Amino acid sequence: MREPRDYEAPLCAQVGGDLWFPESVGDHSISREHINLAKSICRKCTHQFECAEWGIHNERFGIWGGHTSRDLISIRRRRNIAQPKEGRSA
Repeated sequence: MREPRDYEAPLCAQVGGDLWFPESVGDHSISREHINLAKSICRKCTHQFECAEWGIHNERFGIWGGHTSRDLISIRRRRNIAQPKEGRSA
């Protein structure tokens, strides 16, 4: 599985990192609109599926392939995949 840094021209690289990690900043005022904007960019990206799989298997925080940290936890439970180890984040 390729790391996201190896993707060719991902749309997220055009926006910057802060948009993809709203949950990790500890600010509970992050709006639904903020998350929806990030997800809408992911939906247009050719790497969405690959990025989501990376997040499911390797990341604890952030938006990966259009899935929030909560989404990733739910997917892991359904697939019986262990939570990535503490301290892992892009």
